[in-house]
Amino acid sequence: MDADEPLANPRHETYCRERVAGKTQRQAMLAAWPDRSRWKPETVDNKACKLEATDEVKARIAHLKRAAAERATTTRAEVLAGMSETFQAGIERVRGAEDGKPLDYTAVNAVTQLGKTLLDALPEEAADEAERPFCRDFALLIGRDFFRPHMLIAQGAQREFWMMGGRGSLKSSWASIELVNHIETHPGEHAAALMKRKNSLRDAVYAQVVWAIHAMGLSDEYEMPVSTLRIRKRSTGQLILFSGCDDPHKSKGLKPPFGHIGFAWFEECDQFRGMAEIRTVMQSIARGGDRTVRVYTYNPPRTRDNWANREADRRRDAGQEVFESCYTDAPPEWLGEQFIADAEALREADEQAYRHEYLGEPVGYGGQIFDRVEFREVTDAEIASFERVHAGQDWGWFPDPWALTLSEWQPGEHRVVTFHEDGGCKLQPPETAERVKRALTWPDREGAEPSYHRLRVLSDDASPDRIQAQRDEGVDARAAGKGGLRDMSYRFLQSVHWVIDPARCPNLAREVRAAEFEMDPATGEYSGDYPDGNDHWIDATRYALMDVVTKRGAYRNAARKV
Repeated sequence: MDADEPLANPRHETYCRERVAGKTQRQAMLAAWPDRSRWKPETVDNKACKLEATDEVKARIAHLKRAAAERATTTRAEVLAGMSETFQAGIERVRGAEDGKPLDYTAVNAVTQLGKTLLDALPEEAADEAERPFCRDFALLIGRDFFRPHMLIAQGAQREFWMMGGRGSLKSSWASIELVNHIETHPGEHAAALMKRKNSLRDAVYAQVVWAIHAMGLSDEYEMPVSTLRIRKRSTGQLILFSGCDDPHKSKGLKPPFGHIGFAWFEECDQFRGMAEIRTVMQSIARGGDRTVRVYTYNPPRTRDNWANREADRRRDAGQEVFESCYTDAPPEWLGEQFIADAEALREADEQAYRHEYLGEPVGYGGQIFDRVEFREVTDAEIASFERVHAGQDWGWFPDPWALTLSEWQPGEHRVVTFHEDGGCKLQPPETAERVKRALTWPDREGAEPSYHRLRVLSDDASPDRIQAQRDEGVDARAAGKGGLRDMSYRFLQSVHWVIDPARCPNLAREVRAAEFEMDPATGEYSGDYPDGNDHWIDATRYALMDVVTKRGAYRNAARKV
């Protein structure tokens, strides 16, 4: 078909003309098919992308662009040049005037006004889309703690960035923005965002990168399907890949269709077993490119002996920069009033927990996981005053037992008090249901008859049949949700003042005293992994408090916003 002639399909012709007029693919598609405004945006985008890939539409758009350029007989540059010549001629007349008469400013003003009118009427002269450099005002997008690493990346002066900070320090938002910026400025390269565990990806790094794309005004340029952990830039085919490294050797599957991965972001890198494991991942994903930018972000683990904290010290000793950030340096309006209020409340209630959670300071020693536990008697009078009792259970059969705990949450003091446990092997759901109801039966006041309190009992969601069986027996059993919440709930119990009555809860006390981070036998360093096993009553307590953990938004909500 001759590209000089309008397309036979009038809607296709309208689409082409809208595109040449400067509209985005989505805008042009909706102008040609207004009824598609009811469609999902991603569906409209996919249709537009396929239409523009056809030969006739591609050729027609190219022809219309050439024709528009030929019709532009007067450009903004020509108007400016003419105004400059007129002004220069006026200056020469003043300098060369023999009779000392001043310049006729009326004429000059008329020419100036004409030039302004022409400039307003003429379209802006934009560079070709493929040649126009990508530019954003990053001072409006990143915190001041990140100006220097941003400049180092922009200058190509440094390829590895160790970023540590507490909650709300903006390190994750900075990393996601740099990742998207790399895609925009390196059209032949791809990017990868990695975490230790796959089940944490969607609510953490994926949501964070989607936020960055929206914040940078690039929503129309990317395909961001919620069903797959993969984001694609439409115009270039570049990919942003997401991977959980439960098995670091499987990360070699992150192979882009062309080019190489030029930007790798390790979020919560302290959850990896050590730098050796991270190097294994990098060796798999960085093939084909020797200048991959590597960004490591993490909240410093509580214990100073954790490998991530020791790695930061090693880098400092070697003269390498370790970038630290803190919520106190972030614009308060970015965090919100509630975030600031929560931080101040924790500082008043528990300064050590505040220093760890919000300031990002490692405040513990050794490999012990729970170093803020107080083992003491919890009196009957205390229990009678409890108002926020949380119940949790961990399913088991044999040799792993069924475990139940009751805990009181005291938010003002940032304290958890665990005062009851039960457990046993080879117990059927009706038996466990009776034990739960017995544990939740007490008098509401002195002298009153004991009554059953139908509190929610949260548990592992791997046994929905057992949950339903307990519900049939009158227990309000519910799944706690295991998603990416294991690490989150462990960190919560690490951060609070945890009171345990060893007489009432002997099994829990034994597990907590024995709980240590796993140690790498090759290096002797503690990893960031929480041990799995011999933690049945710990798990029951984690499940019991899961609604507190998620409402606090300790890590999940922070990943989306900051």
